[in-house]
Amino acid sequence: MRIDLRKFFEAYEGSPHQLAAIDQLADSIPDELLHKFSDWVVCFEVDGEVEPLPEYTHKGYHVRDPNDI
Repeated sequence: MRIDLRKFFEAYEGSPHQLAAIDQLADSIPDELLHKFSDWVVCFEVDGEVEPLPEYTHKGYHVRDPNDI
């Protein structure tokens, strides 16, 4: 039976067992779906509403351009 993720994560409280379960889920998701600029992440963050995460380089912090993928 498939779960409804929206309903499922409404119960999220950040408890240790929930964090461990999220880590297990992330480990089973392909890397391309966990990329900062994957379609679902961009959709989730809504253009302009959420600041992109900075990416650290040896020259300091910069915001990665989604066209550099």
